[in-house]
Amino acid sequence: VFVSSFAGYALSRFKFRGRVTILKGILVLHSFPAVSLLVAIYYVLNTLNLINTLGGVILLKAALEIPWGSWIMKGFYDQLPWEIEWAGLVDGYTRIQVFRKIILPLVKPGIAVAAIFGFLSGWSEFVFINTFILNQQTWTLSRYIKGIIGDFRFVDYGLLTSISLFYIIPTLIFFLFTNKYLLEVNITGTKG
Repeated sequence: VFVSSFAGYALSRFKFRGRVTILKGILVLHSFPAVSLLVAIYYVLNTLNLINTLGGVILLKAALEIPWGSWIMKGFYDQLPWEIEWAGLVDGYTRIQVFRKIILPLVKPGIAVAAIFGFLSGWSEFVFINTFILNQQTWTLSRYIKGIIGDFRFVDYGLLTSISLFYIIPTLIFFLFTNKYLLEVNITGTKG
């Protein structure tokens, strides 16, 4: 969310060479499922010796979620008029102070939306965990649930239900704290 906030601001407010290409690249990145990149991702993670580590999957999820979070944040920054920033600059703030003290409080709904989408994407991740983490000691909860179900010959439904309830509680708590911001969601496309 931190990186996405800055990247979204740069994509919204600054005109630079390659800006439109970056925006199109973000759109293309999310136009097909990440599963189609499994072979390439495996090659990269294997080259970096990050197979069978949570760090590799975390790095992978960050690389896939930062562009999407930047796109979301850009939509929120685009809705803010330039006059707000100019007023802060006229009052003597530096550009960073304007961003921190004026702009960020105005885009709290966008930060909440990017945070909840990033959290849900990471928390519910199964495919990359199942593919790139082979060691049971580093399984996440989603992979552990799959391990409990096993080959469907014998399933301990009591254990499965209790773990599933534990799995959903953080999502519900996160939603309760961010639901007022979700009502203000407006994901916009590129403008010029």
